[in-house]
Amino acid sequence: MQYLLDSLTKLGIQKKQAKVYLACLELGSATIQELAEKSNVKRTSIYNFLEDIKNLGLVSEIKEDNKLLLVAENPKSVIKKAEKRIEQARNNLPEFLSIFNRPANKPKVKFYQGEEGLKKVYLDYAVQDQPIYGFSDYEEMFSALPEDFLWKIPKARIKKNSFFYCIAKQGPQGKKIKSLDSKHLRETKLVKDVQFETEINIYGDKISILSFRKPYAAVIIEDKATAQTMKSIWSLVWNNVK
Repeated sequence: MQYLLDSLTKLGIQKKQAKVYLACLELGSATIQELAEKSNVKRTSIYNFLEDIKNLGLVSEIKEDNKLLLVAENPKSVIKKAEKRIEQARNNLPEFLSIFNRPANKPKVKFYQGEEGLKKVYLDYAVQDQPIYGFSDYEEMFSALPEDFLWKIPKARIKKNSFFYCIAKQGPQGKKIKSLDSKHLRETKLVKDVQFETEINIYGDKISILSFRKPYAAVIIEDKATAQTMKSIWSLVWNNVK
């Protein structure tokens, strides 16, 4: 039994919780008292972590003849849930790495992947209460993300009264966006003969860069000096576009 206990604790399950789960597996269903006797874990301890082992998917509760019984979940289900937690942590690895041993004066950098990553970056700038300065490729943007999501971004900016100054690649989507400028708190300047395939937004001390090439990726850089430099480059282009 010790090797089974070790296997469960390696999944991040506390030793006492693992003992109760193994006891419940053997008994099938049992009262708290029966589990305490079988596992050698005090009843008070079981009550203290009862909600935790239920949330971990180790046991579930049923009522039988006015008794509260705990029923062990199938071990396959427990392993699958543990794998899901590991996968969630793995998906967040780029963000963990971005804050790993970060000096106080080092630019903050966060990485995002896939369609959901792009959405997170858009939602970061959409809730700012300050002007946003950007380079956009609406042709690529609308091919990468669902329209219903993209139309939520201007609405979010409007709630924050955040004006968007945009230099965009000319195309059907670009013209459509420009036609809605007055409604969307935006001023758009369209330019020809450019290959953006990305979006760059500058807001406050942050810069967001989104790539619309699969697999999609994005980054947010938070650094005052870098943001000021990018804002200067953006202003140079803006002032030279008719």
